Amino acid sequence: MSSRRWTDPTSSASRARVLNALVAYVPFVLVLAALAPITWPTEGTGDTFYFWYAGHLVVTGSSPYDPSAWSGVGAFGDAAANVVRLCTPPTDPSCLWSYPPLTAWLFAPFALFDVHIGLLLQNLFLYITAGVSIIMLARWMGGSAITRALALSAFVASEPFVFDIHAGHFDGLGIIGLLLVCGGLNSGRAVPVAAGALLLSLKPHLYLLVAAVVLVLVLRERRWRVLAATTLTLAIVSAAALARETGALTAMISGASAKVAEGNGWAATWAFAGSLVPDSPLVGYALVFAIAVAAMWTAVRNAPRGRQTDALVAGSAALSLTLPPYLSPYDLMLTFPALALSLAIAERLAPSSRVILQSLIVFTLAIGTWVAIGMSHLQNTVHGLPGALPILALVYLAIASAMHAHRSRGSERSAAAQLARGSTA
Repeated sequence: MSSRRWTDPTSSASRARVLNALVAYVPFVLVLAALAPITWPTEGTGDTFYFWYAGHLVVTGSSPYDPSAWSGVGAFGDAAANVVRLCTPPTDPSCLWSYPPLTAWLFAPFALFDVHIGLLLQNLFLYITAGVSIIMLARWMGGSAITRALALSAFVASEPFVFDIHAGHFDGLGIIGLLLVCGGLNSGRAVPVAAGALLLSLKPHLYLLVAAVVLVLVLRERRWRVLAATTLTLAIVSAAALARETGALTAMISGASAKVAEGNGWAATWAFAGSLVPDSPLVGYALVFAIAVAAMWTAVRNAPRGRQTDALVAGSAALSLTLPPYLSPYDLMLTFPALALSLAIAERLAPSSRVILQSLIVFTLAIGTWVAIGMSHLQNTVHGLPGALPILALVYLAIASAMHAHRSRGSERSAAAQLARGSTA
């Protein structure tokens, strides 16, 4: 009886699925656990309390857009240390709440608890959300268990992932939003696209090109249900937000302007491009942006059948990161879909090409992102080196797609030649 179960095809397939899951996810869990002491937020640092306090203001009926409301942060002790530093005085540009009202609402549930319990629950939420976003990314990218294991481990070992959680941010929700948009567009369902767009609206300045590209795609393919559902969802939420926070739009524009006035963020592509041509930063940015656009066009044009939409959304997310002049390292997590797709497409290449390209991508994530942070803090080195990651993500995606397309055309020509020889024999 046991022998029949062992040789049963259904049982064998189940064992194979379990084994593949173990190979793909056990390394991810081990790396995530090993880095937990570094990844977990430290009290009084980062933006953890900043977001909790914004939720607290919503719960207590105040407005995070009111500078005077931030004058009370000192009452929360050591947990508020970083915010106290930024908000002295409360009118300092670093203290201005420049996120949409929805972002403050996201953290309001945690503000229903005592500050220490609320921050603990908030940290758990962000930690789990980031981990789930990487698991969803692995399922979306496809590929063998080994490729997914490499991708998962490299993503959670990368500086953007570690810093995102440590700083108390929520770019994992952005990845989930992008994957929902991809899934909805591929399946023709409106709800996932609308839900994804809502998640992306938490940090709208990072997704300007994504919005434009998806809108063009929806209009071109006449997906009116998707357009209606997404527009209606965003309109209702925005109307409710602006009804409660009448000064939100003005405050968001003022806050964004203040950050831009401070200069380029040291993780922004603007800073990286400007350091390449110090005498003419705009020329440097134009060159870098042209390379990024050419890479995205190549990637989408040569993407494997069935993955063009994925390449379009993932590529536009990476390209969108080159636009804001102010960017932090954790925002670079939004290059992960393009890098994941690059790893998956590279699996279809010849063995030597696959090993080289996948090794480069994994090295860039697990080691290169940390080296870039270190070099950006040294003198006489390329400033803003982390801002090169969106360009690299697009270049990797373009290389993988172009090499796959070239190999596919070669296989088709070989098959046609064999067919022709067979017909003349």
